Amino acid sequence: MAMAMSMAMGFATPMKFKASAIMNNSEQHHALDASYVKRAAELSDLSAGFTAPHPNFGCVIAKNSSVGNKVFGEGYLYAQGTKPAEVQAVEAAGEYCRGATAYVNMEPGHCDGDNTSLSAFIKAGISRVVIGIRHPLQHLRGNAIQALQSEGLQVDVLGEDIQGVFMEDALKSCLVVNAPLLYRSAFQVPFSVLKYAMTLDGKIATSSGHSLWISSKKSRSRVFDLRGRSDAVIVGGNTVRKDDPRLTPRNGGAHLPTRIVMSQTLELPEVANLWDVRDVPTIVVTQRGARRSFQKFLASKGVEVVEFDIFNPKKVVEHLYDRGYLSVLWECGGTLSSSAILSSVIHKVHAFVAPKIIGGRNAPSPVGELGMVEMTQALELSDISYEQIESDVLISGYLQPIPDLTPSTIDPTLSPYEYDSHPTLSPKIIGERNTRT
Repeated sequence: MAMAMSMAMGFATPMKFKASAIMNNSEQHHALDASYVKRAAELSDLSAGFTAPHPNFGCVIAKNSSVGNKVFGEGYLYAQGTKPAEVQAVEAAGEYCRGATAYVNMEPGHCDGDNTSLSAFIKAGISRVVIGIRHPLQHLRGNAIQALQSEGLQVDVLGEDIQGVFMEDALKSCLVVNAPLLYRSAFQVPFSVLKYAMTLDGKIATSSGHSLWISSKKSRSRVFDLRGRSDAVIVGGNTVRKDDPRLTPRNGGAHLPTRIVMSQTLELPEVANLWDVRDVPTIVVTQRGARRSFQKFLASKGVEVVEFDIFNPKKVVEHLYDRGYLSVLWECGGTLSSSAILSSVIHKVHAFVAPKIIGGRNAPSPVGELGMVEMTQALELSDISYEQIESDVLISGYLQPIPDLTPSTIDPTLSPYEYDSHPTLSPKIIGERNTRT
């Protein structure tokens, strides 16, 4: 499916800014470079959920013209096996590629073959490539940069060759759009996001267990979007028993994540929406030896059962890492969410807060017991954002900041494969890591 965009479509200006009187020519060029890289990151995000296990790639081709600097081609990787973003952008720009600059949010991964960014850029006559971040996978990092440079192309990387206040915003966009791959590379687990909806007084259901609906219709639609961006959605047995969820995006054309049920005892109902696997697979993870008869029942329904000798969230996400998953959305109740947080597997939180009060001493909260007795022990989110959705407020933030795998110092004598083991060039962390007591 071709996603290339040509000049006939009329490109929006990636970022509008007024050149300050105190900005010199170099700073103005860097600001423009950063704006196009940010646009490439925005393009790459259009395919979130469809490209796993590959990163999200976007490309913009721009060039000076009679009316100033202008975009002539854009593209993004739509899904696995589709045409690379860079090839799409080159095809869209056509003859305008000669002498132009190509902007990508991430260093391309593969350099060999005829249908790669390297071959496309060289054949089209691209003279310069600006890269948002180096590839996070160690065996690929730096390879494309070196290959492009060996062919005579100028290659600049944000934060290394391009500096300035505009660079920081563009760099953050590049990190966020491929956060799942960055976390997977740094921590050897999928990027895990905890999502819940609660009332203003911190309840996810009434004392009787009724929860339909806490959040607004638009907030629930946003949850469908979050599911569509994930490789898997995890719930606990209690959620299956009380809510009988489907855990599907329900947005036309959205990616369908695998549904995962965590249950230590397998005390689950025989009739449940999740046992219908005609369109979407379901995996049940459990303690080894739990309810063999029910395991056979699930198998007869086409549900995969995975047993663990040591059963906890950490072991489960390690298993999902081995299966190649990039991102996981946790839509569980308070007991499982607290266990996941205590296991340090939750990286980001999305909390939908509705302007409702229901009270109730026994009404459940989104996070169960964490063993904290003082406010100084509280886990604080970083890089927080707030968004109003109808009458609700969506609060989002990171429990574990985005890892930046680019070495703080680039040693030209060191091959890209050696950085992970180098004693002074370990991965950096964007933001301050929370102190846990």
